[in-house]
Amino acid sequence: MENKIAFKRERIGVIILAAGASRRMGKPKQLLKIDNQTLIERAIAITQALEHQETVIVLGANAQQITPFIASRPALDFIINEDWEQGMGTTLKAGLSFLLNAEKDLSAVIVMVCDQPYLSAKKLQELIDKYRETKANIVATSYNNIKGVPALFSKKLFDKLLDLDKDEGARKIINRFKGEIEVVDFPKGIYDLDTPQAYQAYLEREANEKG
Repeated sequence: MENKIAFKRERIGVIILAAGASRRMGKPKQLLKIDNQTLIERAIAITQALEHQETVIVLGANAQQITPFIASRPALDFIINEDWEQGMGTTLKAGLSFLLNAEKDLSAVIVMVCDQPYLSAKKLQELIDKYRETKANIVATSYNNIKGVPALFSKKLFDKLLDLDKDEGARKIINRFKGEIEVVDFPKGIYDLDTPQAYQAYLEREANEKG
């Protein structure tokens, strides 16, 4: 894992969306392992490589199975979205509401998921650096002609995020404000681990590259 990377000025929140039921995977994908580390633990480690962050993990489905991998970290905040079945919008809003109650002076939030195996703390830092450089309201990652998560939203858009419909996610805001977006290239962001086939393909690809 990367060395600690400092936030020099603004305080940035991080919301890890981990409430989904993983129906296509057939089991909680948050507990899939990469290099002997579960995806949820890996997501935590990525954010903790950034100093002065305020991170919250939002659980929902399978919370009882996932919680033991989080609860051993007393300094880490996590909440359970009881309305997770109503859509991703409820999970995002639960996370942002928690952060705003805990930390009133956030300049921006990063919205991320835990099933992008090539995500790194360095990539999150690129989002922050681009935000500080441009003062854009949105800094999204770009892959395969898609602008998506992880993505950073300035506090000017907090109200828009809190106003999302239950079944809408961060991409709804990204698409709505196309003219206000800066991007960070993340070609490998196209890979996610939604299905057993995708997970197996990732493991085989990594084995071939290391072999």
